[in-house]
Amino acid sequence: MIFALLPVKSPQNAKQRLNGFLPAAHRETLARLMYEHTMAALCGARGIDRVVVVTSDNEITERARGSGALVFEERQQSSHSLSADAACLRALELGATTALLVPIDVPLVTAEDFSLLAATARPGVVVVPSADGTGTNALARTPPDVIDSCFGPGSFRAHLEQASRKGVAAEVLRLPGLMFDIDTPGDVAELLERAPENRVASFLRSVCPSK
Repeated sequence: MIFALLPVKSPQNAKQRLNGFLPAAHRETLARLMYEHTMAALCGARGIDRVVVVTSDNEITERARGSGALVFEERQQSSHSLSADAACLRALELGATTALLVPIDVPLVTAEDFSLLAATARPGVVVVPSADGTGTNALARTPPDVIDSCFGPGSFRAHLEQASRKGVAAEVLRLPGLMFDIDTPGDVAELLERAPENRVASFLRSVCPSK
């Protein structure tokens, strides 16, 4: 069974790298809009047996359950990697054979992107890099505990090196919708240029029309 695991930190604390560019209330709205976009894409994807949201946020919990997702509730999220690995172990107990670790901040992702990720999963790991080639934007692990998570700067190489040390097969999958994320004002500008009618872009244009 393929489980898609979506760790979601409290939106009130999201997108800190946009601090100074967007006020806290707008960053929270941005995070919630990107979560909704990602969830809709996940729920429309083929080949995923269960969608799981990992969060401590009550509103996210309610929306996830309303979408038919399973929720792994947290008291707090100490780090994305720790949340991901704990969720992988819980998914394994529930019968997961593959875990797709996916982000919320990918406003261009489509259901087809997630379908392709699920279809590519095989024993070992499949790594989707960030657009700059240094980070990891999505990770398919078969079985779910085949390697540990090390999300953050340099994680693309770290995940591949860990797989190599453990003798685990690794593949790189470049999906444009999953590779583009929103972290910086430059990312906001790129989204407005690439997909001006996107719902997330429309919100950003309404709150920072001069950007």
